[in-house]
Amino acid sequence: MATPKNKGLTIAELLETQRRCHGPGCLLENLGDGFLYRKNPFFRRIRDAARARSIGFTLQDPGDYFAFPLVALDTVLRTRKVPYRANYSALRAFERSRPGFFVLADLRQNRPLPNYLLHESAHAVAFHELFGRPRDVFAAQSDPAKLVRVLLGEAYAMTTEYFAACAVTGTLHDWFFSINSYRHRTPAKKAVGEFVQRLGMPLLVWLVLVGFLENNFFVERFSRSTLERALALAPFASQPAIPAADRAQLCRALSALMVMNPEFRYDTARLFLTMHGYRRDIERVLAQDPLELIAADADLAPRLFRLTKILSG
Repeated sequence: MATPKNKGLTIAELLETQRRCHGPGCLLENLGDGFLYRKNPFFRRIRDAARARSIGFTLQDPGDYFAFPLVALDTVLRTRKVPYRANYSALRAFERSRPGFFVLADLRQNRPLPNYLLHESAHAVAFHELFGRPRDVFAAQSDPAKLVRVLLGEAYAMTTEYFAACAVTGTLHDWFFSINSYRHRTPAKKAVGEFVQRLGMPLLVWLVLVGFLENNFFVERFSRSTLERALALAPFASQPAIPAADRAQLCRALSALMVMNPEFRYDTARLFLTMHGYRRDIERVLAQDPLELIAADADLAPRLFRLTKILSG
């Protein structure tokens, strides 16, 4: 079908791409699923890791996920089923109303509701590695001794989305990713990419994970001290030497990643943690040092190694 002059990609072409990219491990009813599985290595790695751990996907809505995702996370982790909407069918119905007329630009302000399968799948994979398969998911996440593991799960989902966003190229990839992810910005993308080339993907995955974890404990910047301690706690045997000048630049890049809306971060942590029995003074709860908590948990290193390996490929 010919694209209208100067109008860009048609919805018919987008839907055809959806059908053409569908295959094993992909969800036809999730817009962009097959395309992202083929084109985005981080989307593919998390999907493969989820399937390998018997984590599935459902068009049902366990735990009223679509009404209140934060409250339903425990249900998702307990059932090992990530809910999603049939937004492909919705867009196909829209296209049938006037075949060949609509273009991607028509969806700039109104479009099908997104699915956050990448984020929730990363949560489920992280929970599996960090907690195993506890009989009571709610109780596991309510244990103060496991607080750092709970927040590592959120940090891992954030790390996954960041690297997946950095891998986006082109208009179609960007649109499909935007309807599958919370993340729309990639601060320090160039600097992080250069460090990946120089230091390797495993180390950068680990450091970005630490940065997001620190942020979940209300730390605003990635200090030189944090870097030194993170390097000492890296869950793999060897790592390249990092010159002093590179360490300063690395801290600046990682600090840039940690910028987010403080009110949203605070309120999300408050609701989730108080739901699990923590006191309302959440700043005091999160005044602990997350790297000290990691160091004190002797069982964490192999679990963190497996998680960094999943994203590193």
